[in-house]
Amino acid sequence: MSKYKKQHFVPSSYLKTWCDSKCPKNQTPYVWRFSFDGTDVKRKAPKNIFHETDMYTIRGENGKRNLILEHGLQQLETKFARIRRKTLQKKRELTTEEHILICAFIAATNSRTKATRDHWKKNWERSLKMMEGMMEWAKTATPEEKERAASISSLSSRENNNSLDYKQVKELHENPLQKMLPGMITSLTPMLLKLNMAILCTNNIPGFITSDYPCVWYDPEAYKRPPLYRAPGLIYPALEITLPVSPKQIILLSRHDYTGYMDVHERIVDELNRRTRFNADEYFVVNSNMKKNFWFDPGKEPSDSWENTQKRKEISAE
Repeated sequence: MSKYKKQHFVPSSYLKTWCDSKCPKNQTPYVWRFSFDGTDVKRKAPKNIFHETDMYTIRGENGKRNLILEHGLQQLETKFARIRRKTLQKKRELTTEEHILICAFIAATNSRTKATRDHWKKNWERSLKMMEGMMEWAKTATPEEKERAASISSLSSRENNNSLDYKQVKELHENPLQKMLPGMITSLTPMLLKLNMAILCTNNIPGFITSDYPCVWYDPEAYKRPPLYRAPGLIYPALEITLPVSPKQIILLSRHDYTGYMDVHERIVDELNRRTRFNADEYFVVNSNMKKNFWFDPGKEPSDSWENTQKRKEISAE
């Protein structure tokens, strides 16, 4: 049987720190995996969750498996686990190299998940269907119609130097992570390095939770913008990016003045856990069979939201 077929989109080495400390010594260590809505909970060994067959494997024309991407991710996972154990858990100051590796790990964690893969597949599917529609149209189009279409296509290609042909778009749709993941990590890492890094700490129970989509991008000011502009992005000054490190720590990247290790109140832990739970794709993970109602509370619409502001404007105009 081929090696490395089971490939984790959330590393098992990352999840191990959420294993229940009360697990009997004669049992395989396990985490508590909850469904998104919290109604279904199971004990699961980290190695048995959040994986797919050949998720990052690159296939050659002869069908040969290329594992360069999978091995590269494993090396990054190993380095992060070492930093977590030797530096973060002991609350030591990060070296420049460790800072870079953590940002690279966050960039990879943000870009490698099943949810991200599915998102890009849908995006490329739209382009692929448009191309296939044009190919079908070309079968019955007149020479004049084809000439006009070619002139428009030529103009578009000159304006966009990164235009792709049908084969390239098809490959991006079928294997978005294999084609895009290295570039996403390479481009995102230096952007994350420009943000301030704080490691928030707690001794509360159950502490910080994680999920099958653990890297959360959250903009607390997004509700003030029209819906079309609410997606969190690095262009927005209030953006906060979090990645749970363990039940005791979570990394916060932001433009706030927060840096270094900071002990935080339980209400902040609960708020960050709510973000993690809402950002999950299908499951969230806790180090014990415990959940809080607050994690599922969507909250109330603020009085200064864009919707409420628009309503007040409409009333004033009347």
